[in-house]
Amino acid sequence: MTGRIILSDRYTLIIIIAVILALLFTAITFISVNNLERKNKELKKQLTEMQRLKEEFIHIKALVESKEKKIGLTRVSGVVPALEQMLNSLGLNAKIIKPLEKKRLKEFTEEDAELEIESIDLNKVVNLLYRIENSPVPLKIKNVAVKPTFKNPDVFILSMTVSLIGK
Repeated sequence: MTGRIILSDRYTLIIIIAVILALLFTAITFISVNNLERKNKELKKQLTEMQRLKEEFIHIKALVESKEKKIGLTRVSGVVPALEQMLNSLGLNAKIIKPLEKKRLKEFTEEDAELEIESIDLNKVVNLLYRIENSPVPLKIKNVAVKPTFKNPDVFILSMTVSLIGK
């Protein structure tokens, strides 16, 4: 009987329907917000992973470009002129500097040279090795021998084999 009275009154019926609709709207909104928050967390995880991969990609790309530039700069006529130019910039004179062999490695060539310097101190050896390692042309040190002299143990004889890699 009270159900009929409540349902017979229009205003009460409209208020009940409005409350039910409001509760239904609130429940749907709550479920949608939870789904959106979960998707947002997943997207944030994916975004941080993509940013990490982007930074790694940029680092690898810069490394590859620097190596490509080194190989592209081999417009030097050979390993001997490249070494002579490097020795002159350091104020060193080589006793022996001679080309050895030129090998073909797939699409690249590798040209070897023997270098011997007498009366060199350790500081100049380190400077020369640093210059070879960071030269604009792709030089590779194959082997190095440093021997002290009998007259002065602070002065050395440096022998090394260096190769130039080119296209």
